[in-house]
Amino acid sequence: MLRLIILSIFILFISGCGIRTAPITEYKINTKIQKLDLQKNKMIDKSLKVSQAFSSNSLMSLKMNYIQDSSKEYTFTQSQWSQSPNKALTLQMVKLLRSTGLFKSVQVFKSRSKSDLVLEICVEDFMQYFDKDLTSSYVNIEMTLTLIDTKDNSIIASKTFYSKLKSRTLDAEGGVEALNMALENILLSSAKWFEEIGR
Repeated sequence: MLRLIILSIFILFISGCGIRTAPITEYKINTKIQKLDLQKNKMIDKSLKVSQAFSSNSLMSLKMNYIQDSSKEYTFTQSQWSQSPNKALTLQMVKLLRSTGLFKSVQVFKSRSKSDLVLEICVEDFMQYFDKDLTSSYVNIEMTLTLIDTKDNSIIASKTFYSKLKSRTLDAEGGVEALNMALENILLSSAKWFEEIGR
């Protein structure tokens, strides 16, 4: 009986010493853009389909990566995206374009509907950067938008947008906050660009 009690205590002690992993925090790309007052133009009679953003494989994953010392890429071990950046960026662009009212309709890439125009998004950079000593951090976004006429597949207009912002804190949360703000800058600039090319 004593042996059974000692064995039970030993098993409880061992099970209590198991390796526990810290929970992974998920982050979302979510911009806060107020309704824009844009001039309606010749695009108002056109339907638009937004293609899923082209990007590197790292932006098609839920892993949250960062760059240290300009060339070394690492992954945050306790943080990840709730949705892959390339999908999230596509949906943020759709949300923006629908809010502008510049087009007759704005559809996502999965829609079976035919459209007059297609918007291609190429994400060249969407990353948090740290210096060699991890004492400062900034984010950088570089994104090229190309508007295509589906009738003859001709390019109507194409432009690359940039936004670079310092991170408020030196962690994943600070990086996500800065990335959302930098993306807001790009979305606002792109809305003005759509307004201009539709004149």
